[in-house]
Amino acid sequence: MTLLKSEWIKLTTTQSAYWLYGLAIVFAVGLGAIVGQFEQVSAGEPVAGAPGGGSDPLFALMGVTVFTVFLVWIAAIVSVTGEYRYHTLKATFLVAPARWPAIVTKTALLTVASMLVTAVSIILAFVVAGGLSGVDSWTAFSGDGLKYLWRFPVYTGLGTLAVLGLAYIMRNAAGAIALLLVWTLGVESMVMMIPKFGEDLAGWMPFTNGDFWTQGEIAQGAITWGEWPALAWYAVVCVALWAGGLALTMRRDA
Repeated sequence: MTLLKSEWIKLTTTQSAYWLYGLAIVFAVGLGAIVGQFEQVSAGEPVAGAPGGGSDPLFALMGVTVFTVFLVWIAAIVSVTGEYRYHTLKATFLVAPARWPAIVTKTALLTVASMLVTAVSIILAFVVAGGLSGVDSWTAFSGDGLKYLWRFPVYTGLGTLAVLGLAYIMRNAAGAIALLLVWTLGVESMVMMIPKFGEDLAGWMPFTNGDFWTQGEIAQGAITWGEWPALAWYAVVCVALWAGGLALTMRRDA
């Protein structure tokens, strides 16, 4: 209980957490408003043969998929690397010499925080986008919207494990954030271009599998198995990264 209280105090007294979590919600709502307004305008000027934008509630969650997920992951990275930067981790390990209870407690708290912020962002994005557009299916509590309401937080929570492992391995915010962005936005999208075995390799990319589980056919790419095997592989990689960070932290000096 002491460790949980300590980690809670660290999280709630760090200004970067408020900024990053706040921006995660603001971007989700802001892009939801833009998409909702665009859908409202498009509905007034129908184009023959053009599909309606409201066919998939995922349109309303553009801010969540583009910004919210990455911002909560960056908040988790900063929470860990900040302790190395300001040498507060040494005091934590003096209280918990075994180390792993402190790491597990921080992981649990940040994972729950990531999932909550993501869920709140989804609900608010649907409220704003649905209200402006008038599209009935753009709601977080029925149909595909309900699926996204629980799948995206799970995806973000598992990803938080991965980025925490990365942060414990690298112990540097700039390096860990850069690697996260390069891997998710660059490597996973370009690996398919490798001759001969690129497509086969692309199907094993963890975040691509996570995107396939959350977004379905829209993000399928080179994945040939189903949604649940994709989630399983994504979860295995995320847990493995976190376990690697835990193992290294147990062996290295604080």
